[in-house]
Amino acid sequence: MRPLALLLLGAVWFLLPANAQGLAIAPIMIEAPAGGGAASLTVSSSLKQDVTVQVRVYDWAQQGGEDQLMPAKGLRFGPEIFTLRPGTSQIVRLSVPDTGGAGAWRVIVDELPSPNPLPDTESSQLSIRLRYVLAMFAGPAAAPDRLETQLRQDALFLRNPGPGWLRLHDLSLQTDAGAAALPGPGIVYLLPGSELALPPPGDARISALNYSINGQSFAAQLSSGK
Repeated sequence: MRPLALLLLGAVWFLLPANAQGLAIAPIMIEAPAGGGAASLTVSSSLKQDVTVQVRVYDWAQQGGEDQLMPAKGLRFGPEIFTLRPGTSQIVRLSVPDTGGAGAWRVIVDELPSPNPLPDTESSQLSIRLRYVLAMFAGPAAAPDRLETQLRQDALFLRNPGPGWLRLHDLSLQTDAGAAALPGPGIVYLLPGSELALPPPGDARISALNYSINGQSFAAQLSSGK
């Protein structure tokens, strides 16, 4: 079976809203036991009508700056599809395999089309179905100083030498003109041993990458490479 590939930045974009259009998912990042065992997430609805939700789980790797997703092996979860009435919640329980602390998964939660849509006067704000792409790890995060950065030709490369995963947010570049925000979503995940390429803003000379981990700010001086 071919892997399902999602652009890394495109995938994490869906992680940003934790509560939108009446659906809420918690937690948005799931911690699973390193030696295998139970984990869970809760899906809640405050919509005006019933909503049907589908949950899927994929093994997660990163290659060439992209997420590579394959149907999860050795992992069980349920319910996979369920209907929420207004004001109700559903716990989705997961049983993860023993990965020795190296497990990484994407949990995708989709709102399915409603068989009984609201009248047009009420349904305009619900015309877009929601998708959440969550991260689940069975091991600890890497130390913030493990991030490696390098400028090569026309791109900025971020690398996580591992072990442990990195979750970066509030990324910006320090240039001669000051700080410049990076385009795209504000959260980036780097799995152990993975690398991600980011385009720098225009022709500005870049000296450092600013980022945050768990609300703490960091600055990485950039080195040049071929």
